Amino acid sequence: MFAIYQKELKTYFNNLFGYLYIAIVILFMGIFSSIINFKQAYADLSYSLDNLSLVVLLVTPLLTMRSIAEERQKKTDQLLYSLPLSMSSVVVAKYLAMLTVFLIPMAVICLYPFALSSFGMINFARMFGSILAFFLMGSCLLAIGMFISSLTENQIISAIISFVVMLVIYFSTALANLVPATAQGSFVAFTVMALLFGLIVYLMVKNYVIGLGASAICEVTLAVMFRSNQAAFEGLFGKVVGWISVYERCYNFYMGIFDLTAIVYFLSVSFLFVFLTVQAVEKRRWS
Repeated sequence: MFAIYQKELKTYFNNLFGYLYIAIVILFMGIFSSIINFKQAYADLSYSLDNLSLVVLLVTPLLTMRSIAEERQKKTDQLLYSLPLSMSSVVVAKYLAMLTVFLIPMAVICLYPFALSSFGMINFARMFGSILAFFLMGSCLLAIGMFISSLTENQIISAIISFVVMLVIYFSTALANLVPATAQGSFVAFTVMALLFGLIVYLMVKNYVIGLGASAICEVTLAVMFRSNQAAFEGLFGKVVGWISVYERCYNFYMGIFDLTAIVYFLSVSFLFVFLTVQAVEKRRWS
């Protein structure tokens, strides 16, 4: 496993992607902190980190697009299957390599609170709590991007899909607010989500019957719940989207509230998509 980790980490620095990712994150954090913190003598990184989250969203596909898709494109995934390692170990090693690259700019950002201390009293617990939440949010995005990479052989397609998905995640709360707060509006929105879930299942197993079956099960369950308690669906879609939003979970930390449930949520989402990536790779192994 460590050999795979080393190989993946070297790959990121044998081309421009690793350096470009680190440079972009550090550059924009420097720009935001210069405008918001240093120029205005504002000793709180939360606004800078909030602005940086959009930048991280845009550049994350640079790391994730090649993680699995490149192996499939070059047919080197066949070599991975022959290794005396489980696919779980291989996928986790790839994920840890991406996390290591992400940790480098985060380590630089950890120096900012000490620089800002010259402007006044610094709440270091709040500051480093915000940085921790930002890192966990980034780890979720990396896991999601890696899963998307496992669904295709084309790196460009992987990058485009990852970009669109992460953009939807970023604006999920705003998009959910466009859905009518009526019970019927929530039902239609959940129906669309059920269809998207079936599409994801199909992309993983390449079986129309299983994909349609997954959508059908979700839709039947949704219809039963809607008929039994229609009033509960009023405004429900917006509430659910707000609860599962990766970005919304960071705001408590930005406000100085240590949210243990958010940490559990971040870790659960990362684990879920790493697990789904393993299943997608295993499916190709036996197909």
